[in-house]
Amino acid sequence: MGARKWLMKGSMKISQKNKQIKLSIKITVVSLFLLITSLTVIVAISLQFYFTSSLAVESTLITYRQSAASTSDYLTAMDRSAVDATRILAGNPDILSEGRVTERTRDIFAEVLDENPLFYAAYIGFGDGDFYELINLNTSEAVRMQLRALPQDRWVVITVLGKGDRRIRAFHYYDEQFNLRTSRTERSDYLASKRPWYIQAKLGKVHKTAPYQFQHLQAPGQTYSMRIAGQDAVLAVDIALSAMSDKLNEQMLSKDSRIYLYQGSGEIIASSESRMPPTVMPKVEPLVLNDEQRQLVEKNPILTVSNELDWPPFDFVIAGEPFGYAIDVLSMIEQMTGLQFDYVNGYSWPQLVAMYRTGQIDILQPVVGTEQNAALGILSKAFAEPSDGILMRKDQTPVTSIRQLQGKRLAIPAGWSIIASFKQMFPDIDIVEVDGVRGLFDAVRRGEVDAGLDTAAILHYTTRQFFFDDVAIYEELDWGESSIPNSLHFVVRPQLKEVIELINLALDNLGEQQHSWLNARWLVDAERDIAQDAMVPFQELISLASESAEHNRLHKMEFDGEPHFVYVQAIGQNHRAADFFAVITPESAVLAPAVAQVNAVLLITGGCLLLLLPLAFWLASLIVKPIKHLALENEKIQRRRYGELDPMDSHIIEIDELSGSMMTMAHSIQRHAKEREELMESFIQLIAQAIDDKSAYTAEHCARVPELAILLAQKAEESRRPPFDTFGFGNEDAWREFRIGAWLHDCGKITTPEHIIDKSTKLETIYNRIHEIRMRFEVLWRDAEIDYWKQYLTAPSDEERNRHELEQRQRQLQEDFAFVANCNLGGESMSEADIDRLNQLARITWRRHFDDRLGLSPIELARYPEEQTPLPATEPLLADKSWHIIKRLRNNIHDERLGIKMAIPEHLYNLGELHNLTVSRGTLTEEDRFKINEHMISTIKMLDKLPLPEDLLQVPRYASTHHETLDGRGYPRMLTAKDLSIPERIMVLADIFEALTAADRPYKDAKPISAALDILHRMVQEQHVDCDVFELFLRSGAYLEYAKRYLRTDQIDAVDIRRYLGQ
Repeated sequence: MGARKWLMKGSMKISQKNKQIKLSIKITVVSLFLLITSLTVIVAISLQFYFTSSLAVESTLITYRQSAASTSDYLTAMDRSAVDATRILAGNPDILSEGRVTERTRDIFAEVLDENPLFYAAYIGFGDGDFYELINLNTSEAVRMQLRALPQDRWVVITVLGKGDRRIRAFHYYDEQFNLRTSRTERSDYLASKRPWYIQAKLGKVHKTAPYQFQHLQAPGQTYSMRIAGQDAVLAVDIALSAMSDKLNEQMLSKDSRIYLYQGSGEIIASSESRMPPTVMPKVEPLVLNDEQRQLVEKNPILTVSNELDWPPFDFVIAGEPFGYAIDVLSMIEQMTGLQFDYVNGYSWPQLVAMYRTGQIDILQPVVGTEQNAALGILSKAFAEPSDGILMRKDQTPVTSIRQLQGKRLAIPAGWSIIASFKQMFPDIDIVEVDGVRGLFDAVRRGEVDAGLDTAAILHYTTRQFFFDDVAIYEELDWGESSIPNSLHFVVRPQLKEVIELINLALDNLGEQQHSWLNARWLVDAERDIAQDAMVPFQELISLASESAEHNRLHKMEFDGEPHFVYVQAIGQNHRAADFFAVITPESAVLAPAVAQVNAVLLITGGCLLLLLPLAFWLASLIVKPIKHLALENEKIQRRRYGELDPMDSHIIEIDELSGSMMTMAHSIQRHAKEREELMESFIQLIAQAIDDKSAYTAEHCARVPELAILLAQKAEESRRPPFDTFGFGNEDAWREFRIGAWLHDCGKITTPEHIIDKSTKLETIYNRIHEIRMRFEVLWRDAEIDYWKQYLTAPSDEERNRHELEQRQRQLQEDFAFVANCNLGGESMSEADIDRLNQLARITWRRHFDDRLGLSPIELARYPEEQTPLPATEPLLADKSWHIIKRLRNNIHDERLGIKMAIPEHLYNLGELHNLTVSRGTLTEEDRFKINEHMISTIKMLDKLPLPEDLLQVPRYASTHHETLDGRGYPRMLTAKDLSIPERIMVLADIFEALTAADRPYKDAKPISAALDILHRMVQEQHVDCDVFELFLRSGAYLEYAKRYLRTDQIDAVDIRRYLGQ
């Protein structure tokens, strides 16, 4: 039967599993048609997509190569044209007349610029600082906007002439025919002879500068310069970087592509992206100036300001254009005061300081508020106070105090004003001056110094800008009693004292909104905003640039969670320059044409498949009908309705054979199932028989309870009275389920000790210990006789009185033992008087002369105390001793899922004589009662572990609820009336009635029907037995049928059931 359960459970699981993947024949045939067709289409479309994608990638690679070549050719041609034009112009004898510029000079410049629209300007600088420049406004729209030219303007001539404070810069705007439209002038201290392009120019060789800020345009660009033979003058041609960016934007690439022209270190020269994300500077209200201040602004309309190359985020250059915290502060000062600032860059910090000292720069910035810097001029109020930081390699020990650098080499950018005071405060630190911030990083990373010192914000920005991941920055430093200045200021030449006062007034009027915006733009979001323009956005571009083998190829990389194609190629004249051309395009943009084609093909193919679906369904219907018929027959087999099977005749051989095979299989399954059911029920009855055979006193209980329960269930099905009018098992499987549950109702007793089941007296364990008590009374009897004879020998004259006492004592012993023996039988109840008498008898003692430990097993000895009682020992007639306690060794905590709620006694057994004799009802102690009741727990656990099939799932409930009550005081789950079904209530009555009328119980006599029904009726009133089931038991005559079949004739007495039915 267990094998049948396993087989049925396994079959059910397989059926459930197959049910999940079953499809109808029609769907299967149609699906196969669609699957094969779809696979063919998928293979074809996949091949098409593969080749189209490959073609798109190859086409993209060719396009990028052409774009790189075009850009390279463009830059090479631009460079060559600029070099040739500079050389030709410098060698033209008509370029100057008697060392001065003439109208002929202007016409030659115009002709060259007109033929080379990429040239922004051509100009001549003289040794005395004078300057003449012709600007081509058609170079780009940015140039026209920067110079505030009108659409009708074609040329701008800029001249710088004069001495000292009378030096004037003039702007002359001309149309195409050089008709002057307007002019404007402003004071200027610009000296052409001090500019890098002038100083670095050579005779006979063209010099090309790095990108820097054009003084007059105030926009970035590059200059080609060459000295004019025989003249104290230099000729130069300018190319604005905006022209390069315009060229990159003209490339015929995807709108999603990003193009970069950059150096090997990652600095961007030009790109197709717009500069700096548009930011709206918070509004600043213009200051209300007095007359003196307005005159000051008019007197000094334009001031030259230093602009460092690489001190981000405070002051730096991107492709020659000034950016930074300090630049934005100055822009706000311009709006508030009306002052205008021209920026000078392209020089190192020491060079800027030197230019400031010689008067070429009006304002030097930003400078730290040291005494050394204060000596340069007049310091403004502080506009920022950034903290300092220490840069170290990550593999070095972190520093928390500046004192940890004693005896070590510390790099500081050359020219930093704190160097002198730092050396005085920390003489034990070896200061190494390096070339700018990049020089500081290079020295630290190469291990040339132990650490580097600079502003923490600058160190953080540079780390992110160049993707340095091998260095660490430490800001929280203990400087001890020393203090390093960190406030940033503008320093102005002493001659401009009034200007610094106006600047300080503007700084005082900058509010919280302006400071918050500056911090957010440069100190919080600087990495995002600045790096976009200063550096390429991804480190991979730098890595690819350094690997020549990776050039001129498409690489697939993932940026921001999206796959991209990356192309890198070195460009420049003869491809030997250190500049690189890169294109980054999303993969989706490259493959968009291929994806569009595939989508179109999929749409057309899907339409064709939809048109073919009716044909597929028609073909499927040719075999669907007979298969459906067989499916219906299979469902009958599944429901075990073997008698209703209808064989299927079909012209299709395979289906006909399948039908015959199904019939044969059904008969085989039916026979096999029947055999397994019989085997399973035989096993169950075998277990029940074994439990009955275990005790001679309950020999038929497991067999009789199912008979009575089934009889009563049949009566319930036949009844038309509520609540049984709607009751019924419905089919044979449900009956079998109930029958098996009834047969297994006491299967847990297989684990109950036999002596507990058969305990017929209170002192009985493995044997009845009343014999021990009787022997003690025998000892007392003998003691009484011995006392008599001792008294006789001592006083023979008192023999009559002593004999009377002996007889009286022996009569008392007889009565006491009879009382104890009667208590041992376990009557209906024990009175308090009886218990008191037992306690009095327990005080009677006797003498033990033998060791009570001899002959005991180790387990028994473990229950005895360590100290032995010396012999002879005085023992009580009745006792509860420590060794009577048998401890509970196992943890009886049950799985909550089982719902067991039985209270567990502290001890496994308590064999105490008084403890057992004073049991108020029956023969079982609390421990014995739990051990008996525990068979229900065993029943639940045993049946819970069985893999029961679906049609036997109620077996554990039927088998384990016959000790429950309607009021929730039963066991093991304390269920109530609402929890108990009719079959479970039937089991309760059947189990009780069989126990009451059984003639084989050792602890009680078999009761007649009338007594048993009286008890049942009382149990109905006590909410122990269901009233409806009890009335059914009486009305249907089931009690009498059972009695005639299983009870002795002397138990079958007359019963008037009307007194139980309330009639």
